[in-house]
Amino acid sequence: MKKFIIGTIVTVLLLTIAIGVQQGLLFAKPLPYDDEQKGLDTQITIHLSHVVAENTPKGQAASKFAELVEEKTNGEVKVHVYPNSSLFNDENEFQALQDGQVEMIIPTFSKMTSYIPNWQVLDLPYLFNTDDEVQEVLTGSIGEQLLKELKPFHIKGLGFWHNGFKHLTSVDHPIHTFEDLKGLRVRTMPSIALEKQFEVVGATPIPTPFSEVFTDLESNTIDAQENTASNIYSKGFYKVQKHMTLTKHGILGYTVLMNEKFWKSLPLKIQKQIMEAMKETTDWQFEQAVEINKEDLQKLEQQNNFEIYTMSNKERQRFKEKLAPVYDFYRNNVQNNDVLSEIEKIVSP
Repeated sequence: MKKFIIGTIVTVLLLTIAIGVQQGLLFAKPLPYDDEQKGLDTQITIHLSHVVAENTPKGQAASKFAELVEEKTNGEVKVHVYPNSSLFNDENEFQALQDGQVEMIIPTFSKMTSYIPNWQVLDLPYLFNTDDEVQEVLTGSIGEQLLKELKPFHIKGLGFWHNGFKHLTSVDHPIHTFEDLKGLRVRTMPSIALEKQFEVVGATPIPTPFSEVFTDLESNTIDAQENTASNIYSKGFYKVQKHMTLTKHGILGYTVLMNEKFWKSLPLKIQKQIMEAMKETTDWQFEQAVEINKEDLQKLEQQNNFEIYTMSNKERQRFKEKLAPVYDFYRNNVQNNDVLSEIEKIVSP
């Protein structure tokens, strides 16, 4: 009996080994290395949230930046872009950035004035005359000086982007002079300087998130709004407005921000490559902003039941003079007036 049991066990073991060899379970060669999996365990992911459409100057620049970062880092860094407030809107994105819920955002600099009052200088009406002046200020030493003011908020400022000059749209009647704004409810971004400019002309400024502008226009919660041609076209504001006045009374721009803790966690080599991508994107973006606004203005001119009026130089001068108290407000309420003086040395009179 003992020999039978031992024989049975040996037979079972031999059968198991034979089957294992046949199926390749024993003495199997290691699986071939998959090149596509290389680096996935060390790849750095950046989530970039913004609030406008992909076909706008900011939207296209965000996509361009993502491409350049992946290219310059040889795939070590992947930037995932979330447009159209799909991740965060312009009311909660900065808090989300500070909390580390997202690595990058691109808010308007107007939105940032509630944290950094000095940045209101960029919202002053009729401060700039040309896109070249805007680029010289935002990408030069003045822009660098403004970005340094983010330090107390533990945010890394990577740079400034440009959208273009703002114009006015309205529902019931065209705005030929600043007097036509009296009594209107005008949507603004949350900037005291922007609110003041409409209060001066007798309008009621109503700060609302960008994602709600179309609905507010459609429901007649607001009567007018200020924006660039690219935003007016891409968001379909012309569908719920009848009139547009080319005023060029201010600029719309953005600041590219990254969570500082995340930034410091990146290797120095990666930081350098990201800044190279940012520099290249910024140069490309300024050119694109001008071209996109030009093309979208032409598209707006082709829309039915949408009137576009160009404010005369005489009326623009009257508008500019009427808005002079906004400069007085800025000088009296902002500690650092040196930035305004430096900008005024650059812009043409």
